[in-house]
Amino acid sequence: MIFMYFKRLSVITLFSSCFLLPPTAALTQEGEYEPGLVLETCELVVPGTPLSAVGECGWMNAAENPDEPEGRQIRVRVARVPAHGRTTEPDPLVFFAGGPGQSATESWPIIAGALKKVNESRDILLVDQRGTGQSNPLKCPEAELEKALASDWDDLAKTTRECLDSLDGDPRFYTTTIAMFDIDAAREALGYETVNLYGGSYGTRAAQVYMRLFPERVRTAVLDGVVPQTLALGSEHAAKLDQAIFRVLEGCEADPVCGENFPDSPGKLSLLMQRLEQAPVDITVEHPTTGELFPMSFDRDVLSSSLRFLTYSSDTQAMLPLLIHEAAVEQRYERLASQLLIAATGLQQSISQGMELSVMCAEDFPLFPENPGPNNYLMGDMLEKAVRIQCGVWPRGRVPENFHEPVTADVPVLLLSGELDPVTPPEYADRVATYFPNSRHLVAPGQGHIATTRGCMGKIVSEFIIAGNADDLETDCMSDLQATPYFISLTGPTP
Repeated sequence: MIFMYFKRLSVITLFSSCFLLPPTAALTQEGEYEPGLVLETCELVVPGTPLSAVGECGWMNAAENPDEPEGRQIRVRVARVPAHGRTTEPDPLVFFAGGPGQSATESWPIIAGALKKVNESRDILLVDQRGTGQSNPLKCPEAELEKALASDWDDLAKTTRECLDSLDGDPRFYTTTIAMFDIDAAREALGYETVNLYGGSYGTRAAQVYMRLFPERVRTAVLDGVVPQTLALGSEHAAKLDQAIFRVLEGCEADPVCGENFPDSPGKLSLLMQRLEQAPVDITVEHPTTGELFPMSFDRDVLSSSLRFLTYSSDTQAMLPLLIHEAAVEQRYERLASQLLIAATGLQQSISQGMELSVMCAEDFPLFPENPGPNNYLMGDMLEKAVRIQCGVWPRGRVPENFHEPVTADVPVLLLSGELDPVTPPEYADRVATYFPNSRHLVAPGQGHIATTRGCMGKIVSEFIIAGNADDLETDCMSDLQATPYFISLTGPTP
């Protein structure tokens, strides 16, 4: 889950009744399904990267408003990566992407390598959650970085309304619960009786909602970067970011080489926060895609957003003491600002902001505290302020009355956490594990957000899915996992 607000550039990724979609007809012949789900060879591409995978893609029709099955229809993108081994098991792996707002078909290639063992014997089922990818995407017009960075808080309601007016869809019908009926319709159309679930970040919420709605269909579930159903996603982001950042900086203090080169990194960060709060600095940075130079103001918002994205991965956490030292001592801010611009550019390509707001405003905003007290977190009240402005504009869909009650199930569940995750820390998975009596929680040492792609974690996940339980998992290899050594210069960690 990513949640960033910076001036006019707003990307929020956190992240009663039951809605039913019309039934989907059964398999009619090999490779073709009613109504109109025909799979053809396709390439699954991660936008803006060379990563890709080969699959089979098709389209499925679904009612936008489930209460009006004969009303407006939307097309839902469905893809399958067929098992490539000699033996194919009947229960595929269903992949739930993060965000909210990321596409399953566009995200799968990122994690495909880690789970290639699963794909030997099992199909991979990918459904772009409605509002994302190619499933009637609710994507806001891209703002030019220069204009976005020059705007202020007063512009946010206006640009949110402009996004809303540009969308081809009613945001009230793009919630997690409604989307899970699309997922199950794809399962039924492709003839699968039971499935295995893998959800990362916000995808863990989607997977839990699917488990509650269709418990008889689930064989196993993997939740990586776990979001408790009881949590208002985003309401604790500022606190958890500080928790992760200061643990990383305190680790530098304890490291002889890092501590000697960058002493008192926590103190430097606190001083830098105060300095930029009082006096933002005008700088010139290079556009991450065009290479052109443009001026911008480096203030506390830019600092917090830059550091937040750097804290998601162990590899970039290792750069924090160096970059904070550059800014606090040498008063050089350009590299930190560049991190924000790179992240913002990538998110504009991969996130459907309208779907993101549809989920957050319906499912999370109602649980936000009405009068949050002052705090001294790096991000301050930036997130709460952005949420209140945008959700004051955005139409809010219905969610079931029990939506935020914990999900419980007897199926085998594997929960994964990164020890230094800044958004879904290990204590979240501990909380969720109490409701899954047949579960196991593994914490990847020194890692950030999403553990499956790190070291041997993908191998462990694959063994769990193949075996169908966590009883005999071989986890000794996790002792080889550790945080990336601290960067002492831009050439990389000390050998």
